Amino acid sequence: MEDRVTSLSLSSDQLQLLSCSRDNALRLIDLRVFAVRQVFRADGFRCGSDGTKAVLSPDKRYTLVGSVDGTIFLWNTRTGKLETRLAGVHRSSVNAVAWCPFGIRIGSVDQCRKVVLWR
Repeated sequence: MEDRVTSLSLSSDQLQLLSCSRDNALRLIDLRVFAVRQVFRADGFRCGSDGTKAVLSPDKRYTLVGSVDGTIFLWNTRTGKLETRLAGVHRSSVNAVAWCPFGIRIGSVDQCRKVVLWR
């Protein structure tokens, strides 16, 4: 890590750990060998606070985080490719995101306390 860690998310099988840090990167760590398996970065993604929370999907296929400009970023954990950006709903920094236990929906909340449920 090059800067302060803002969150840690443990995979459901406890074999992977996702970290989010103030250097505007997410890292997927393989806990079996204690090595970084994937680094997620994207143009426009900026970690908005020391409390920004990133999460893995229940099936471990995707990584999700919110940005300082209100955009939600979704990466494919296997390829490291940015799959999508969800923008235009939040008007302030997104503090936290969460997956529905079945992986169908996500939720997000911003600094202005606006909660959004996405399909």
